[in-house]
Amino acid sequence: MVDDEGLKEVGLEDGPTALEIRTYRADEEIVAEGEQTDQFYVVLSGNVKISRRQRQLSILGERDIFGLESCLLDLPSTIRARSIDNARIAIYDRGAIDFILYERPQMSRGILMSLLGQLKQTAQAAGREEPGEVLDSIDIRFCSDGEVIIKEGSRETDIFKLVSTEQGLQVSRGGKEIGVILTPGEFFGEMASVLNQERSATITSRGESVVQVYSAEHIQDMIEEHPEVARRMIGTLAKRLSQAIRKITKLQKELEANTRSGS
Repeated sequence: MVDDEGLKEVGLEDGPTALEIRTYRADEEIVAEGEQTDQFYVVLSGNVKISRRQRQLSILGERDIFGLESCLLDLPSTIRARSIDNARIAIYDRGAIDFILYERPQMSRGILMSLLGQLKQTAQAAGREEPGEVLDSIDIRFCSDGEVIIKEGSRETDIFKLVSTEQGLQVSRGGKEIGVILTPGEFFGEMASVLNQERSATITSRGESVVQVYSAEHIQDMIEEHPEVARRMIGTLAKRLSQAIRKITKLQKELEANTRSGS
């Protein structure tokens, strides 16, 4: 996500937020579990082990980000971060997120990809898969009246942007209308795509509509044009990562309890 030159370009130290670059020796604690902090961290070099209650969740390397979930959700750290070897870490405060998204949107994709990678590793540590892969094609789609763009329960991974519409896009769940998408430029379908979830609603064209279809390869275009979409995605991913970490803790407690009762 960030290298030395990238940090110079961002220039956060001259902006409204603080930036510090700190070097950690091998096997040195960076963040303690339960620590209250309003900062998040980017690995510039070296490797960092992320753990929870002495259980390894992931190994992070250059350009990976950590601590974002606690920072955004204003919660004590749910993880422990410790350097594996000599590591250089960039430390940002909470306000840097908006600065990055709105002033340096090219960095946003790296944040998303790092969070997705950690979410996948954390899910694997919990004994379940949650891949974050998306397709790699892009096109403009011309939709006729009544055409279904997204079907509830489906697993398609495209992200859509409304280009134009005659009467809007109907959003329905369980056969009942719950909303209408009317504004050109509005994105939809992004969270189900990034988190690889089933579609939560059906979206149908009212009259003729034109939509643009984005994929992982071209998600940067979307981020640069609409950083608020990236912020929503990052916030959701951070919350999802926090929930996954807490689930591991619950499973570990259950396992320990079962072990004690069986002994």
